[in-house]
Amino acid sequence: MSGALFDKFTKEGFNVVVGKDGEDGLEKARTEKPDFIITDIVMPKIDGITVMKKIREENILPETPIIILTNLSDPESIADAAAYNASFLVKTDWKLNDIVSIVKEKMGIKD
Repeated sequence: MSGALFDKFTKEGFNVVVGKDGEDGLEKARTEKPDFIITDIVMPKIDGITVMKKIREENILPETPIIILTNLSDPESIADAAAYNASFLVKTDWKLNDIVSIVKEKMGIKD
């Protein structure tokens, strides 16, 4: 998670757990059991699509909302996200406040 996203979510009162790469993020999903996951596609060790698939296929967090927030917008990745019940957002299309609003909406948090 970028520093700007971390800062924004922390200021909004979220407890943020960050993985240093895809492998670490997957392990944190297994151990921390977060209420929400934001991942990128391009990450060291394991890409975000693989992280998302493992979380769903291993039944780690079957209902936890996942957002894939990326600069890439290829149709295959968008289809993968939809198939695994995740949202797909292209970074250039969204502002920080929009992302926080989407997370709150998916978590049922009212402003």
